[in-house]
Amino acid sequence: MYLEQLHIQGFKSFAQASRLDFLGPEQKTKGITTIVGPNGSGKSNVADAIRWVLGEQSMKLLRGKKSEDVIFAGSDKKARSGFAEVTMRLLNEGRSAELDYPEVEITRRLYRDGESEYLLNKNKVRLQDIQLILAKANFGERHYAVIGQGMIDSLLALSAEERRDFFDEASGVKPLQIKKQQSIQKLALAEENLTQTTTLLAEIEPRLRSLARQVKRLEERGSLEEELHGLQHVWYGGQWRALTASLDEVRGRLAKQEAQLTAKAGEAETLRRGFQDMEKEETATGAALKVQQELSALFSEQSTLRDKQLKFDTAIARARAEATVTTPLPLSKIISELQGIVDGQAKLVEKIQKVKDLDALAAIQKELAATSERTRELLDKLERPPKSEKPDAVDPKTLADLAIVQKEVAEVAARIAAAQKKLVSAGAEESSKKGAVFAKQRELAAKQQELHQLESAANQIRVDLARLETRREALEQEMTVELKERAERVRAEAAALPEGPLDGELGARIQKLKYSLELIGGIDPEVVKEYQETNDRFTFLSTQSEDLRLSIENLEKAIIELEGLVEERFVTAFDAINANFDRYFKILFNGGQAKLTKTVQKEEDAETESDVLEEEIEEKPKTIAEKFREQKYVIDISANPPGKKVKNLTMLSGGERALTAIALICAIISTNPPPFVVLDEVDAALDESNSVRFATIVDELSHRSQFVVITHNRYTMEKSSVLYGVSMGEDGASRLLSVKMEDVLKGHGAKQPV
Repeated sequence: MYLEQLHIQGFKSFAQASRLDFLGPEQKTKGITTIVGPNGSGKSNVADAIRWVLGEQSMKLLRGKKSEDVIFAGSDKKARSGFAEVTMRLLNEGRSAELDYPEVEITRRLYRDGESEYLLNKNKVRLQDIQLILAKANFGERHYAVIGQGMIDSLLALSAEERRDFFDEASGVKPLQIKKQQSIQKLALAEENLTQTTTLLAEIEPRLRSLARQVKRLEERGSLEEELHGLQHVWYGGQWRALTASLDEVRGRLAKQEAQLTAKAGEAETLRRGFQDMEKEETATGAALKVQQELSALFSEQSTLRDKQLKFDTAIARARAEATVTTPLPLSKIISELQGIVDGQAKLVEKIQKVKDLDALAAIQKELAATSERTRELLDKLERPPKSEKPDAVDPKTLADLAIVQKEVAEVAARIAAAQKKLVSAGAEESSKKGAVFAKQRELAAKQQELHQLESAANQIRVDLARLETRREALEQEMTVELKERAERVRAEAAALPEGPLDGELGARIQKLKYSLELIGGIDPEVVKEYQETNDRFTFLSTQSEDLRLSIENLEKAIIELEGLVEERFVTAFDAINANFDRYFKILFNGGQAKLTKTVQKEEDAETESDVLEEEIEEKPKTIAEKFREQKYVIDISANPPGKKVKNLTMLSGGERALTAIALICAIISTNPPPFVVLDEVDAALDESNSVRFATIVDELSHRSQFVVITHNRYTMEKSSVLYGVSMGEDGASRLLSVKMEDVLKGHGAKQPV
C-alpha cells in the first residue's frame, strides 16, 4: 500500500482545490516526495491535512483552538471558505495491507455550522470505521508515521502513558490491542447479559415451581375425576338398570292384574245380566225387590267411593314415596289374611243357603260384620303400610278428603250389610220361591267380592309403580346434577352393565373421591398455559445462560491468546527497535551508544488491614478489568554521544536531542515500516554534516516506506523523486508547484499542479 494522491480544498491556507500526486514504488525505492517553501507559505499545512483526514481530533496537534480554525478564514482579497475538505487516496495493489479494497479513498469534510462527515470510497461511514481500516493498514492519526512540526523534540519528553502508546504503535501490536479491547467489551456485555439472565432466572424459578405444583395437582385432579366418572358410571348406571328392571316387572304385573280384573268384570257383568233376567221372570215381592234395588245401588256407590279412595291413596302414596321410605306388609302375611277372609266368606255363603229361622240369620249377620271389618282392616294395611315420613309431606286437604271418603265407604259397607240382612230376611220368607234368585244373588256377590279383591291388588301394584317412578325421577335429577352432560350417555349404556347387586363400597369410594377433589379445589385451566409459557421462557433463558457462559469462556481464551500474541510481538519488535536505535544513533553521532530499557511497573498495594481482613472473610469475584489488567511498563531512553556519559536526556543539547529522536524514529520505521511516513521539518535543528547523514538514512529507509518530507534541507531534496514548492499569494492562499527530479536532470522546468 502507498499514498497515491492528496486533494485539499478549503483547509487552512489551501483555499482553492489543490492536488498532490505521489509517485508509486519503483524497483529499489518507494519514493521520496519533498515539500519546500519559505516560512509561512503553508507547507506544514500539508502534514496537518494528512493528520486531519486520518481522524485527528486534537486541535492542539493541528495548531488550532477550535474545529472551524481548519477552514480557510479568508483575507482582504479572498472570501473565506464555507467548508474544509481533504481526500486521501491509497492504492492497495496486491492486497499488501489486510484490506478488502484495491483502492482506499478517505474523505473528511467539515462545515462552518459544525457538521462533519467521513467518507470511505465515497460512502458515509463513522470515525470508528476509518480508524479500524487504518489500524489494519498499520498507521493512524497518532501514528509515528506522521511526525508533525515540533514533535521530534517532544518525542523524548513524552509521559510514561504516551510513550507506552507510542511504542505500542511502533511494535505493531495496536491492531491486536484493539481486538483485545473489543473482546473485553464483548466480554463485559456478555457478563452483564449473564447477570441479567441469572436475575431473571432467579425471579422466574419460584413462580415456575409454584406453577409446576399446580399443574401436578391438576393432573392428579384429572386422574381422580377420571376414576370418579368411571365409578359414577357404574354406580348410577347400575341403579338406573335396577330401577328400570323393577319398573318393567311391576308394569308386567299390573298388566297381568288388569287382564284378570277385566276378565272378572266380564264374568260379574254376565251374572248381573242373568240375575236381572231371573228377576223379570220371577215376580218378586215389593219388599225384596226394593231391598235388591237398594243393594245394587249401594254396590254401585261403593264402587264409586272406592275409585275416589284409590285416587286419594295414590296421590298420598306418591307424596309419601317422595319423602318417606315405606315398609309394605310381607307377601306371606297378605296371602294368609286373604285366605282367612275367603274361607270366612265361603262359610257365610253356606250358612246363608242353609238358614231356616231368624235366630240363625242374626248370628250370620254378626259373622258377616266381623268378616267385613277384617276385610277393611286388611285393606287399610295394604293401602297405608307402615311408613316414616317427614312432617307435612302430604297435603292436609288430601288427607281430609281421604278421611271423608273412607268414612263414606264404611257407611256404605254398613248399609250394604244392613241391606244384605234385610235381603236375607226377605229371602227367608220367600226362600221356597226365590231359592234360585238368592243363589244367583249370592254368586253375583261372591263374584263382585273377587272383583273388589282384584281391584285392591291392582291398586297396590299401581302404588308400587308410582313409588318406583318417583324414585326414578329423583335418580334422574341426581344424575343430571352429578353427571351433567354424561347423564344421557350413562342412561343409554346402563343396559350393557353386568347384572347383580352394586358393591356397597362403591358409594363410599365415590364420596371419598369427591371429598379429595374438594380438597384439591378448583384450578384455573389458564395455569397450564401460563406454566407452558413460563417453562419455555425459563428453558430459553437457561439455554441463553449456558450460551453466554460458553461465550464468556471462549472470549476469555481469545483475550488470553491475544495477550500472548501482543507480548510476543512486542518483545520481538522492541528488541529489533532497540538494536536499530543503537545502530542509527551511531550513524548520526559517528559513535556513541543508545539503549531502550523496559521496566515493568509494579502497582502499590494500597490495601489497609481492614480491607485485607474483609477480603479474608469474603473473597469478592474479580472484575473484568482486574482479570485482564494490562501489564504497565516504563520505557527509559538512554543516549550517550561519543565521549559523554549522560544520566538524563535533559542534559543533551537541542541538536543532540533532535538526533536522538531521529535515530529512534528511524529505528521504528526500519523495524515496522508503515505504508508512508510524513516528516515535517524534523531536520530543522541539524547542522550540515548531520543533515547529510539524515538524508542518507531517509534514502535507505525509502526502500521500505514511502516518504513525504517537508524540509529546507537541500541534501534531502537531492534524494527526492518529486519536489513540491509551496508559495503564498497576495490573497493569503497557498499554491503548489511540482518538479520531478528526473525532468530537472533532463532540463525540464516546474509545472503547476492541478
